[in-house]
Amino acid sequence: MTRLVPAPVTVPTHVQKIVLVDRTKPQSEGLAFIEGLITGELPFEVRNAVQATLSSLQLSLNSSPRYQIVRANERLTGGIFGQMFPNPLDWNTVEQLANRYQADAVLTLENFSSDFIITDQQRLIKKTVTEGNTSRQVEVQGIYVEGVATVSAGFRLYDPKEKNIIDQQRFEKRNLWSAEGETRTLAMALLISKADAARVVGEMAGAGYATKIAPMYAEINRGFFPKSKTEPVVAQGARLAEVDQWKQAIETWQAALYDADEENGGMLAYNIAVGYEVLGSLELAKQWAGKAYTDFGLKKGRTYVRTLNGLINQQALLNQQMNSAPKYE
Repeated sequence: MTRLVPAPVTVPTHVQKIVLVDRTKPQSEGLAFIEGLITGELPFEVRNAVQATLSSLQLSLNSSPRYQIVRANERLTGGIFGQMFPNPLDWNTVEQLANRYQADAVLTLENFSSDFIITDQQRLIKKTVTEGNTSRQVEVQGIYVEGVATVSAGFRLYDPKEKNIIDQQRFEKRNLWSAEGETRTLAMALLISKADAARVVGEMAGAGYATKIAPMYAEINRGFFPKSKTEPVVAQGARLAEVDQWKQAIETWQAALYDADEENGGMLAYNIAVGYEVLGSLELAKQWAGKAYTDFGLKKGRTYVRTLNGLINQQALLNQQMNSAPKYE
């Protein structure tokens, strides 16, 4: 099933359009260049990673029906290379940005830093050897290298109407790449570059933060009983469910329920609960999951009721978050 799930942070419903702002411009380009040489982060590499982070953030937020997203042209002074948040933007600047882009909130990337650590070790690696018309693999001594990229990105979401910072968080992501070759030079040539690694992990950070403030679609897997040794109707309904005919499947299972023994009755009631969940009727799903346990003693029904209670609570929160969600063509 694909279901829209609520965000961890509930953003006020009057926030329907958000402008994204890059606030990683250094106070001094010269100082930033020197600091970049010390840390190994060249400004142009970080700038590309910052743009990738913001693009990923925009793309991910646009995949949610909650907001309309627009990207600002300005690049404001902030915290490139910084590990701490700069002082918040003054509210006059926030209001000007919101008015310029007709937005209800301003989401800024306040600071950004990245790191790329490479380690290597000797180990046996596989090499293809060709002899005449045949090829075979042999093990030779070689070098195995690993590159670990880490990105730390700080985000702030400003609400100019309430003059409130809705959310502030430093989001950190990490990823590992590896390569091997007969020499370190050959292995390094096959390893992802530092700039590309920072860009990829920056994209992960942008997409990750989007899930914190926007309801997102998620894949949910739910198992059900496909067959019974003594009740063929279980399998008959399951076949209908497998071709997405859930209403007919529910009707099939319900028709056999009243003459079923305890074991088959539990299976049928449980499957009916799953069917109603797929159709979006969580309360009916809860009722049937409860019947699977109370009427037929199926312990999985009790566990399923707990799961459905959580989903019902999530749905209430989602309804609150989506109450004033915009409807865009």
